[in-house]
Amino acid sequence: MKQRWSLRKHTPLVASSVTAIAWIASGALAFWLDTHGHLWGVWLVLGIALSVGMHMVAERWVKRHLHDPLAEIEATLSGLSLGIRRMLGHYSARELDDVARALERVADRMTTIEESVEHLQKVRSQFLANVSHELRTPLFAMGGYLETLLNGALEDPSVARTFLEKAYANLERLSTLLADLIEIARIESGEMRMSFRYFDITDLARSVLQQFDQQAQQQQIRIELVAPSEQLVYGDRDRIGQVLANLISNAIKYNVPGGNVKLTVERDDGRVLVSVADTGIGIAPEHQARVFERFYRTDAARSRSVGGSGLGLAIVKHILEAHHAPFELHSEVGHGTTIRFWLKS
Repeated sequence: MKQRWSLRKHTPLVASSVTAIAWIASGALAFWLDTHGHLWGVWLVLGIALSVGMHMVAERWVKRHLHDPLAEIEATLSGLSLGIRRMLGHYSARELDDVARALERVADRMTTIEESVEHLQKVRSQFLANVSHELRTPLFAMGGYLETLLNGALEDPSVARTFLEKAYANLERLSTLLADLIEIARIESGEMRMSFRYFDITDLARSVLQQFDQQAQQQQIRIELVAPSEQLVYGDRDRIGQVLANLISNAIKYNVPGGNVKLTVERDDGRVLVSVADTGIGIAPEHQARVFERFYRTDAARSRSVGGSGLGLAIVKHILEAHHAPFELHSEVGHGTTIRFWLKS
């Protein structure tokens, strides 16, 4: 089949021919002017010819290196757009809207994960720093006391006994800290298995309070139990006992001479409410949201003076969460603190 002649296809050839004819004509005109002594005319013609030639060269370069590649890109994008429109034409507007919402949820979820990873990294760094500090403090204290004894204080019986008692107290503190670290690591890692069964929490509460009778008397704290003669709950008896022990211990430590600690057990809307209330120093509002964090102390100096690892309430939180037991804290500075939690009955 005979192809039709196209000016567009032959544009470069036509342009070259026109350029050659223009250059020949300008050369002839320049030669004629030079022959008749019109030198200015020669330069004028040559200048015009040079300008036209440079313009045509620049135009060809722009077409080859800019216009043509951009035209190819435009054609490619048009093809892609047409293909996408054809593909999306098979889906309804509602389906496309669902896909868009799903992508938004994925993007939000990715953002949340990134923020969680950053938070966990900060928590990990803070935890390691806190552990190092808590371990170093009793170790340095024991080292100081023992060094003093070795440097001559051992010869003085009264001084030696005092320093040995202080070293032993720091050793007990270190032992408690390590035990609590192991405990909380087992809980968080899932290695600690809970043994759920029904047990009498009133009997457990009496047993726990008896453990603190001597400590309460030494600090002139009155402790009491308000509970029915028997109350069954569902949970791990040993772990709930640990929760009660940690709460009672804190209630005594942060109380005032002549203060009270009351452990209450009562039924509440199909569940059993357990509360530990004290008349102690209380917790400021800005600290209440963080007291269940590991090593968080509202008053570091007082906390170390009364002993403890700084992990007691963190362990309480983990054990109660493993029981799916909601808990809450109410406190007022100078009026005491109450911590309550609910167990299944």
